Amino acid sequence: MKEIARGVNLGNWLVLERWMNEDLFKGLKANDETAFCLELGDKAAARLKAHRDSWITLEDFKWLKNAGINTLRIPIPHWIFGDYEPNIGCVEYLDNAVDWANQLGLKVLIDMHCAPGSQNGEHHSGLCGVMEWHQREEHIARTIDVMRKLSQRYKDEPCLWGMQLLNEPAPSLPHEILRNYYEQC
Repeated sequence: MKEIARGVNLGNWLVLERWMNEDLFKGLKANDETAFCLELGDKAAARLKAHRDSWITLEDFKWLKNAGINTLRIPIPHWIFGDYEPNIGCVEYLDNAVDWANQLGLKVLIDMHCAPGSQNGEHHSGLCGVMEWHQREEHIARTIDVMRKLSQRYKDEPCLWGMQLLNEPAPSLPHEILRNYYEQC
């Protein structure tokens, strides 16, 4: 018998989305995570840590499991490894999520939500008003590299259900570029 995926998206945890938590952005003009980090400067890391430590916890995973959820979609940014300023990495939180999912028998779908240069220009891509991912080969190469590193890191984890290679690419992105990216991943 096949198991039916009953899932939820763990939004605004590792990729900020202002509309999900206006309080986090209080006093800021920023509408995306990159602007958030630029505007806060040295104070961004502490605010992000406090947010990420409390937004989703092991208790939330337990609650979701008890509610009948068995699959968790986790949006992640290309700067997850902390190697892309001004953004701040968060791979330790994804490591925690994988550990918690394994402990509880949940499945995880890792979702590349924010690609360098933005794949759609929307706030949830980490960079509002810009859509240059497809215009620079180094952006595509970086995205592939991050997906490769994540694949290597989690390939043997029982909870890994899959990897979403690119969240909501703009319909105007050239299909050949997308197809080549998907094939390379």
